[in-house]
Amino acid sequence: MSRFAVLFLFTGLLISQFNNVSAQVANNPMLYSYQAVQFSDRQVSHDPVTLVMPGTAMATGFASYFDNPASAALHKGSFGSLGMVFRNVNEEALFNGRNIDLNDNQISASSLGLVYSLPVVRGSLVFGAGYSQHSFYNRAVALGGRNERSTMTDFFKIPGSMYEDMAFNAWAIDWGDEDETYLDSVFRIGFPTGDWPGITQHGEIIERGYSGEYSAFVATELVQNLMVGLSVGLGTGRHRLDRTLLEVDRFNDYDGDFIETDDGGTDIDTILLRDDITNSYYNFTARVGAIYNLSNHIGFGASFTFPGKLQVDETFDASIRSSLDNGVVFEEELAGEYSYGIEAPSELRLGLAVKNVAGFTASLSAEYVDFGKTRLDFDTVELEQERNENDLIQDSYRSVWNLRGGLAKSISDEVVLRGGYRLEPSRFQSGGREANAFTGGISIAFSPDAHLDVGAQFSRFSEESLLYEFEDQNFELQNEMAERTASQLQLMATLRIFLR
Repeated sequence: MSRFAVLFLFTGLLISQFNNVSAQVANNPMLYSYQAVQFSDRQVSHDPVTLVMPGTAMATGFASYFDNPASAALHKGSFGSLGMVFRNVNEEALFNGRNIDLNDNQISASSLGLVYSLPVVRGSLVFGAGYSQHSFYNRAVALGGRNERSTMTDFFKIPGSMYEDMAFNAWAIDWGDEDETYLDSVFRIGFPTGDWPGITQHGEIIERGYSGEYSAFVATELVQNLMVGLSVGLGTGRHRLDRTLLEVDRFNDYDGDFIETDDGGTDIDTILLRDDITNSYYNFTARVGAIYNLSNHIGFGASFTFPGKLQVDETFDASIRSSLDNGVVFEEELAGEYSYGIEAPSELRLGLAVKNVAGFTASLSAEYVDFGKTRLDFDTVELEQERNENDLIQDSYRSVWNLRGGLAKSISDEVVLRGGYRLEPSRFQSGGREANAFTGGISIAFSPDAHLDVGAQFSRFSEESLLYEFEDQNFELQNEMAERTASQLQLMATLRIFLR
């Protein structure tokens, strides 16, 4: 692989320079393989009603067509919908025995659409179009403390690392011997193996973004009690990941005069690494579905989302800034752009609805997706890079059944209360990150033509996530991990105006 290809293909952590894909940690937000699975996943973030009550076997909110386009045939009347969403993530990261909390917020429009029910003599015929978000990305990791195992500069020295030239020019790494046969961290030069004093580290990893879909859908009662539907759309998304890592010679362990400047010899005080990855992407989507009402109270549904191809445009900026004890600063930067494709797997949804029994309605859904079938397409001659990434996906990710359920109670003709639960098993072969989400909501009819829907979701999960890889003194690949415990809160509100 050429040096030019390395600079523009790697987003931060290279794919196994040690020719061992199994040495890679899949749960690394800077890997293309991780982002491919993340961008192709469709979460549950449609509208306040569908957030709680799955729309696989019944009509819920405007965006229930995400669960099953046939559900649109069960909407009662025509309406317009406008929604907003607020999201918060609070994370506690355990790194080197120290816990640090950090939180981040996002607010945006979540949906805008129109459902139109054509007047027909028998059955129903419904058209609709609009935009709705279905996924969001939130990460807020903070770390700090004394690290006596590794320094991030141990990663810079790995042969083929995209940071190698920057780090060398910024005095983060240097020749490890007089014969200049290997590179080493500037913090390790002169220390025997096993006698390294460590380094003080601080850092933050912030991730933000969302994805949604501009859709058009149609649904009809094909025969009595059998609804069928189709939706097509243009999916879009935006994603940004910022990583900042700072290492400080707090106790002046690396005192010396080995760096020559105009003001004389000196040594390193701090080294700062900044990475900024921004992605925008789009894809065409299509799904079909059917619902059969066994009676007025029981319905079954199924839908299928076809595999799709995402086109991703990425910009990447990185910098390494070394500050010396005498105030002199060395800084190197790298910027690049890259476009690539992602083949997203199909999705199957099965649902059951029990409606209007003693004022209660229940909706259940099981959603199958095989994340291991996600594939990257670099659209270049970098076949080895593409193969390594896809092997990592196949070896690290698995198929899952996500389970959702909701219960609604009509308090009066004007008020409906809802509560629900969602279980997302780990998508990783190694386990971890099983997410549990609790949902709730209320709908209030201010008039026959104006309804306000409010929904909330609280989810929590724990996992180990990679901060950086590094090469130890035996030239072997090692991983620096942090234990994340994330709590995510989502608040949604939608105004529905019915057209008479």
